[in-house]
Amino acid sequence: MERIGEVFISHTHADAEIAHALSEALEKIFGDLVTTSYSTKKELDGGIKPGEEWFRWIVERVRSANVAVILLTPSSTQRPWVLWEAGAVYGAGIASADTDSRKVRPLVFKLTGSQVPSPFAGIQGVEGDGRSGIERFLSDLIEDFAPRMQKSQLVRAGKMLEPAIDTYLERVEEALRDAPLLPTEAAIQEWCERLDRLGAENRMSEVEHLHDWLNLTFGRTRDDRPLPLDLRLHRRLGNAYQAAKRPDRAAQEFALALEFAPRDIFLLRALGLAYLDGRRPDDAARVIARIAQLDPDAFSHNAECAALKARLQRERDDFEGAAETYRTALEHNPHSYYLADVLGQTLLRLGKHEEARGAYRRAREIIDRLSEQNIWTCATRATASIVLDDEPRALQHLSEIAALEPSPDELQRIVDGLERLQKWLNIEPAVFLKWRAALRSAS
Repeated sequence: MERIGEVFISHTHADAEIAHALSEALEKIFGDLVTTSYSTKKELDGGIKPGEEWFRWIVERVRSANVAVILLTPSSTQRPWVLWEAGAVYGAGIASADTDSRKVRPLVFKLTGSQVPSPFAGIQGVEGDGRSGIERFLSDLIEDFAPRMQKSQLVRAGKMLEPAIDTYLERVEEALRDAPLLPTEAAIQEWCERLDRLGAENRMSEVEHLHDWLNLTFGRTRDDRPLPLDLRLHRRLGNAYQAAKRPDRAAQEFALALEFAPRDIFLLRALGLAYLDGRRPDDAARVIARIAQLDPDAFSHNAECAALKARLQRERDDFEGAAETYRTALEHNPHSYYLADVLGQTLLRLGKHEEARGAYRRAREIIDRLSEQNIWTCATRATASIVLDDEPRALQHLSEIAALEPSPDELQRIVDGLERLQKWLNIEPAVFLKWRAALRSAS
């Protein structure tokens, strides 16, 4: 029997069952008159062969096909590679010698009109998961191929239409039952709450596993390079990975979040910090340059931005530059004991002990005015007392830290700071052991 036409189906791997269902429906209606081709088709000549150039195969199939069907599902809209393939189908379709403007036909599944991506939003598509939609789609195909069909073939196609639709809808319903979730506001909010609970329960080490489940929910795999999903999710994931000491993954999530808000200095600052934690100073420098471009005063008016810039300077052994960054920021943030503390540390590193003492006197005065006590005010008080040669008060503040029951990570950061002080001030090891003993009850 002579073939009268070909239908090409563009789809994501996750939607292979829908492609199979459509192919079988066409086979029931047209028999051998119309062939189908798509990437996951197992029959000979129906799918792409191993080693075959993907783009060339797409173009050849679209050019030879009478109709190119694009399956648009929640899964496919979350994969830029699939959308790129669909775009290639669209481009090849409109560029082919065939001038039929209806050559490219979207079949839409579980998507509203606003969720259909460009350029397909401007093409009249039909709902592929509803009886009226698929009946209209298949009836249009019968009408298109009718001039090349014999009367008996047309009669047979008409008789097979309803049973083909019944079987198709059953298979599609089953395929969509486990389809990935569309990122609706309710779904995003639910996952935001789950990530918030992870942080509140101090379980950030589990973030990668939870992230895998999130990807599974929305039809993504770890190897995907997905479109940005939602700023709130990416920011939370970035913070979680940062807390879990996974700066590489944190940077990836902050970069995705920035695709929604490329001028957001809070996100840029977080990305820069992740780059520094991941030992990527050149990337951090580019982020800092971007912040300066957006707000030239960011590093003087915002303590966190100043800390980011100064940390990069320190890691590049520009301690004089770091000290100047801290000084300028402290002038604009006179109530920041943190800036006074890090300025003092940098001055000690430079061997400017007298100026460092001045910075720590200021830090102590700021904390006294604040009238607040937490692990870091106590740690700064202890550091100031050590630098100002007031050992009794230093031991008192270290004991206060122990009473506040710091986490192992917080305790280690304090011990690391004491070790640096011992080195910069050339203090005897026995004195350091006394400091450490004051913290022992927190271990």
